[in-house]
Order: sequence, then C-alpha cells, then structure tokens
Amino acid sequence: MSKKTALIILILSSILLGSWLTYYFSDRQVIKRQLAELAMEINKEVKETPIQMALKMGRLKNRLLNPCQVVIPERNDIHSLEPDSILRYLMYYRQRYAQISITLEQVEINLTSGEEAMVQTTVHLLRQTTLAQTDAMVEIQPIELILIKHETVWQIKQVTIPESLTE
Repeated sequence: MSKKTALIILILSSILLGSWLTYYFSDRQVIKRQLAELAMEINKEVKETPIQMALKMGRLKNRLLNPCQVVIPERNDIHSLEPDSILRYLMYYRQRYAQISITLEQVEINLTSGEEAMVQTTVHLLRQTTLAQTDAMVEIQPIELILIKHETVWQIKQVTIPESLTE
C-alpha cells in the first residue's frame, strides 16, 4: 500500500470518526440517552429491593430541576414541586404495583435555545398490581417535557402529563 493510499484511508477514517462523535454527543442524542435512562430508573422490577429503589430514586433526583413544574391539563393543575416531593410521590406510586415498565416512543426534540429543549414523546406504561395478574394494565399517553441543560446533564424543568398516568 502506498503512502498516498494510507494517507487517504487515514483522512477518511478521521472524518468518519469525527462525524460519528459529533452525532453521538449532539444535544439531541444526549437527551435521548438520558430520557431512556430516566425511564429505566422509573421502572420497577418484580424482585426490586428497597436499596435498589433508593439508588434509582437518587439518580432520578439529579434529573429534576429545583423546583420542577408538574402540569396536569385535565385538572387545570400546575404545581411547582421540589424534587423530594416528586420522589415521594413516585415511591408511593411504585409501591402500589408489583411491576412497572416504561418505554418512550416517538421522541421529538426541539432545541429552543442552546440551554433549553422541548420534548414530546409517547409513554408506553405497563403496570401489574400482582404477580398473579396475567393481563397487565397498559397506558399509551403523550407527555411533554421542558429540559434545561445544566453542565452536561439535561434536567427536567417542566413535565406535562395526562391525569391517567398519575392514578
């Protein structure tokens, strides 16, 4: 292989690597990954221990801006809550079910500024009240999030959720 061919391969490899890194670390991709991690933190496994739940809630707390605004349009409710209040509600909600599984689908991200993003997504929520329950309750609902970039982490400033996801 000649030096010219090796140089061309090196340049093309560098361009491809640079393009991939630019894509992978773009704000949109970082937000998608962080939202997928958030869904995993909210999930409840069948044999989840209290320690596992506490660790998940601690990681979740870091994703919430203080205060975080919660909007429930059907009730005309708008609340500014501290992360601890939101975590207490999530812990109560999770204890009511043997298993909870959340996936986010159709994630649309609009970067409104360099430090703020609006996310519209569809939540696919599966809940089982008991392990013996064969048909789990399934909810498919749209939600909206407003995120603020704080250093390298996108934190939730506002969440708009339907009433059915709070029950």
